[in-house]
Amino acid sequence: MSLRRAPMTSDAEAWTEALGLLDQALDLPADERAAWLAAVPDPSERVRPLLAKLLADRHAIEAGGFLNAGAAPRAMPAFDTGQLVGPYRLQRALGAGGMASVWLAERADGAHRRPVALKLPLLDPRGGWVAQRFEREREILSALTHPHIASVLDAGVDGAQPWLAMEFVDGRTIVEHCEALSLDVPARLRLYLQVLRAVQHAHAQLVIHRDIKPSNVMVDREGRVKLLDFGVAKLLQPDGATADTALTQWGGRAMTLQYASPEQVAGRPLGTASDVYSLGVLLYQLLAGRLPYVLKRDTAGALEDAILAAHVGPPSQHVGDAAQARALRGDVDTIVLKALQAQPVSRYASAEAFAQDIERHLSSQPILARPPSAGYRLRKLLQRHHIAAAAALAVTAAVVVGVAATLWQADVARAQAARAEAVQRFLASVLGGNDPQQAQGRELSARELLDRSAKRIDTEFDSRPELRIELHQTVAQIYISLGRMQEARTHIDSALALYPGSALAGSERHVDALFSRGEVLEELRDYDAGRVAAEEVLHFAAARFGETNRWAGPTLSRLSWIAGEQGQVPLSLSLGRQALEAQRRVSGERSGPYLRIANTLAHAHLASGDVDEARRLIASNYEIGPQLSGYETTDHLVDGHNLARMDFLRGDMVSAERTLRVVLPQMDRHLGLQHDRTVITRSLFAQVLADRGLFDEAVTVQRDNLAAVRADVGSSEEAVAMQALTLSKVLRLASRFDEGLPLAREGLAYFDRRYAAPTWYREAGRRILGELLLGAGQRAEGLRLIEQALVNANAIEGARGHPGRSDILLSLAFALRHSDRSGEALQWAGEACRATTQSGRETNRTALRCQAIRTWIAALQAGAEQRATARADFVSARDALLSQLPDEHPLRPELMSALDEIDQRPAVRQAAARPPLLLLH
Repeated sequence: MSLRRAPMTSDAEAWTEALGLLDQALDLPADERAAWLAAVPDPSERVRPLLAKLLADRHAIEAGGFLNAGAAPRAMPAFDTGQLVGPYRLQRALGAGGMASVWLAERADGAHRRPVALKLPLLDPRGGWVAQRFEREREILSALTHPHIASVLDAGVDGAQPWLAMEFVDGRTIVEHCEALSLDVPARLRLYLQVLRAVQHAHAQLVIHRDIKPSNVMVDREGRVKLLDFGVAKLLQPDGATADTALTQWGGRAMTLQYASPEQVAGRPLGTASDVYSLGVLLYQLLAGRLPYVLKRDTAGALEDAILAAHVGPPSQHVGDAAQARALRGDVDTIVLKALQAQPVSRYASAEAFAQDIERHLSSQPILARPPSAGYRLRKLLQRHHIAAAAALAVTAAVVVGVAATLWQADVARAQAARAEAVQRFLASVLGGNDPQQAQGRELSARELLDRSAKRIDTEFDSRPELRIELHQTVAQIYISLGRMQEARTHIDSALALYPGSALAGSERHVDALFSRGEVLEELRDYDAGRVAAEEVLHFAAARFGETNRWAGPTLSRLSWIAGEQGQVPLSLSLGRQALEAQRRVSGERSGPYLRIANTLAHAHLASGDVDEARRLIASNYEIGPQLSGYETTDHLVDGHNLARMDFLRGDMVSAERTLRVVLPQMDRHLGLQHDRTVITRSLFAQVLADRGLFDEAVTVQRDNLAAVRADVGSSEEAVAMQALTLSKVLRLASRFDEGLPLAREGLAYFDRRYAAPTWYREAGRRILGELLLGAGQRAEGLRLIEQALVNANAIEGARGHPGRSDILLSLAFALRHSDRSGEALQWAGEACRATTQSGRETNRTALRCQAIRTWIAALQAGAEQRATARADFVSARDALLSQLPDEHPLRPELMSALDEIDQRPAVRQAAARPPLLLLH
């Protein structure tokens, strides 16, 4: 190979030459590189010094990030602690490389106290390249808005020094995080899903990262993944491939070799599949504790050979712990190896497809990377619906014990084995519904398969009552997991009717059936019957298995929920605390059941008005849950919904929207569009969007949500009514009153028929309809409905501090602000604000909105002597609320026009003008 080169004419050519020769140098053993370097022809005397620097800085070059690419030999700028750069004061150095230094900094002007990572690029002879690459990073990151991508906060130039303020991630790499917490395989996979979502978002913006490695995937102190360093990212062409610009050619193959894809190592064009490969390497390391390659020698050339040859064994082969190896063997090995296929077309088509297979594995569904077979699908069905599987395992254990015990025990074991075998045959026949001859050319849904098969239970197994119990109970649990509560109730009732006189009477299975009936009744909002069922479980289980049993905590939790839904807030709190203590005695605090009960207690705190304590419990669940085995994906998604709901109630709509944009797509995939939890979460999302002023998107989201519920033959009338009311509320906020009126009337009519006594759902519907009528100019009927809602709400136990009552008070006060009842209006507004500011929540946006309305009303009714003071009080309250709102928020013009209303008070006092109802939300 010739090493002859033409004379250099520029620094750019010298760097291009040096970077090209670097690959040859790294192929050589370390002890041969000095001699090779001395023999490199260099007529210009420019290449060899640069190449020597690159070789000396080998680790930095292989790290390949924005901070660590090969640098021209020069000193770092003399930045000092306390120095000002733009509006930021430097606190301490976080890192330095050949192209930039990074400092922890904070705003010196007090605009906010959020710490930032301030990137300061070098200003050297290659400043043009560095500046372009720095500018590109800013542009790329500004376009990537995702909760798991470190965001750009600010950028500018101080004299000649550019700077970039980025989100500071206070945490550790994802590998260090998992090792420090000793996370099991499911917990690592759940955490890794956040990485995949971040990368998928970047790919959707036509950006590939090109340098995915542990140091660029951080986990903050709250357990959230943050993807860093897009300094080496490339923009994609529409066909998904990258085009090298002069800039990327100048930068060379910036990458970390250990995590690079074969096409990246070979210098071929890159697409999203390259990131998928790097993601596979990272996941391999996360699960196996090592990289996937076995090297013949410790050189970069050997590593390149290994990557290009793609000799990768399954991660389970490199794990010493037997339990961990079992967790990896099978689906996880298959998923990782698919991501690490040598040919891009053989890998996952996207990070999203990668994530979907992990989610399918975590929920015990067949993964798409594995060819389906009847046996494989059956195993997955049994894993998802573990009652049948547990029964089979119990049968096996009973058989083993029976061999060494009495013939009677053996007979029992054989009977149980026969039942379990029959259950498995039945479930296999359910899967057989997708046989082409039965399915008639289309893939049947899980619900259709169950509906067709479940009808056979009582006829096909008429002479075997114990088997019918097992089958009815198993099918009921599957229907519950699908959110089909009416069908589940039918099968649970059928099972319970067979228990008296059967061999299973009084068994754990019997208690399970009673418990499931309570769950179904609760989901169907038949609270009176649900309370009776729960109390029966408590007594039945305690009599047979003692006071400390596995049903006590969940059943007390159910009673707590029911009490809260019926307005018995003190009782709900008391039962919630008892439930948590009962569960602690059974499973400890770091367990899935304990977290689920903490979730219920959070709702009791919410009903009492203590939103902050409720959010603390939910946030803890959301962080800890993915780290625990047995805490399912559905539990984590529900926690995400609840966390967003707490932020919604606290007025932090930005945080609520951010969480929901992550959680909702996962719910759509994991549970389906028509599942009750998905429907409720999408309803919350629509309300958050409306509060953010995104009215068109909010209305579209909720219209589609209501349409999905109406189209679902299994939806209850109550589910339809609730979503109709939510759409009417969103339409009210959008000032589309006439569209909202029929929907609000529909929803309220149902709740008035369904519940004789007042409930918060019912009275909220009455308030919403009243506000729509006010907005449509039908003042008399609107006022009557809101006043009736207040009377009814006052009759609910524990109503005095409930947020629902505060909403009604504020709505009524606002509607009467110009009337001759303005004194009552001011009193009601004051009472609403006192309730809203409980538990130290005075800075909550909801509380600030309430104070703005109260001072508005006070200024309108103030006499001449008090007018100036009252006006100043309103301006202060208004400005405090404005400080919490983004510039584009629709409340801003309403608050500004409120001052005009106060100043023009004599002219408007008698006017029954349509109120700006947005402010009430």
